[in-house]
Amino acid sequence: MGKPQNIQITIRLILLIINGVIIVFSFKKGFIVNTIGLSLLLLFQFFLFTEYLKKLFTDIEKSIDCLLFDDFSSTISAKKRKNPLHNKTALLLEKHRKQSLSKTSEQLIFTNIIESLGIGILILRKNANGEISVFQINKAFTNFLKIPKFYNWNLLQTKIGKLSTFIKDWKEIRNTISLKINDNKENFFLKTAVTQTHEFEYLVVSLETIQQLIDKKEKEAWYKLMNVMSHEIINTITPIRSLAENLHSLIQEENTDEDTIDELSQGLSIIKRRSLHLTSFVDTYRKLTELPLPNKKEISLTETIKNTLDLYKQDFLAKKINLIFNIKENYILKADKNQIEQILINIISNCLYALAETNDPEIKIQLSKENNRLHLEISDNGIGISKEIKENIFVPYFTTRKNGSGIGLTLTKSIVEAHKGSIHFNTKNGKTTFIITFIL
Repeated sequence: MGKPQNIQITIRLILLIINGVIIVFSFKKGFIVNTIGLSLLLLFQFFLFTEYLKKLFTDIEKSIDCLLFDDFSSTISAKKRKNPLHNKTALLLEKHRKQSLSKTSEQLIFTNIIESLGIGILILRKNANGEISVFQINKAFTNFLKIPKFYNWNLLQTKIGKLSTFIKDWKEIRNTISLKINDNKENFFLKTAVTQTHEFEYLVVSLETIQQLIDKKEKEAWYKLMNVMSHEIINTITPIRSLAENLHSLIQEENTDEDTIDELSQGLSIIKRRSLHLTSFVDTYRKLTELPLPNKKEISLTETIKNTLDLYKQDFLAKKINLIFNIKENYILKADKNQIEQILINIISNCLYALAETNDPEIKIQLSKENNRLHLEISDNGIGISKEIKENIFVPYFTTRKNGSGIGLTLTKSIVEAHKGSIHFNTKNGKTTFIITFIL
């Protein structure tokens, strides 16, 4: 409180005490009438004192109510703010008002970001009693499911159909699901994440159409390809430019002796080699993009594998590689034999490279049939594929081999996809396996 308020309270208390002392004195002297009159005066003084205190704290109580109920419309006048207590209360009110405005702005930005996303977002909030409410829901989510934007969870869950069963599990999920939208089945990639705060538990549900997922993967692949091409072109052009500048300075010299001519000749030779390398790089890329359509005929995949393995018989013997391929059944596949052999050559060549420094090297080839799918698995116990390069092994021209072209696995993947098949790999516990699946 300020000095004026302290003085007023002190004076009022002193007057109350003096009046009280006089009342006691009057009562002891037997002045009953005076005692009654002074007592009434004491009560009046006490009433005025309480009214003064009440008035003093009314604005403070009002400010506290504003803080409790997030109502920042109340202000304290400049005159009252001369009182330090009122001034501090006003400052506290102002501080919370700014925090509230900042929080509202952040919430608005967060909502706009969520709304601008092309993927469907639903954020649910669960309290300690297990009651669920909708915290955020964006337009893409409602557009995908063709439903109104409900913020009442009880209403919303009746509209999202099968999706609510995944949400009820309230756990992290990454899965492709089929949902019935207006009597049509549509596939989505569902991803959920759980976040725990002090007071609530949040479930973030994201929904992507399969086309969105494909577009995203294509874009990522494009960026990776551009990185590789840029790296290769810059690595070729930079030394050519540097060398050309050096040759240009040699030509400017007045006296051209034999050494200068030799240096010019060597420089031009290097430029030629680098140009041929760049031409070769572009040719290889063109071949990769112009992969001919497979000439499909019924072939024995078992025999094709055996014939391809014969090509490497001497390598297996020289490197003491234990080859495991004991398939007796004749697996028939409608495919381009030459392209299938190319797949086998590419993968087996990679196996040989991976096994170069391995003790007891081993290559295992398996074939298996499941419903209308034929699986080809080729494994080795070589150096494996590190985490750092896992994402890039199918990227054109990406290679960790000194003399590798970086197109073997890219070509393999292209051939497999041209046959409507799929290829993936796993590497763990000293074993790397490429799994190719063909649809029969």
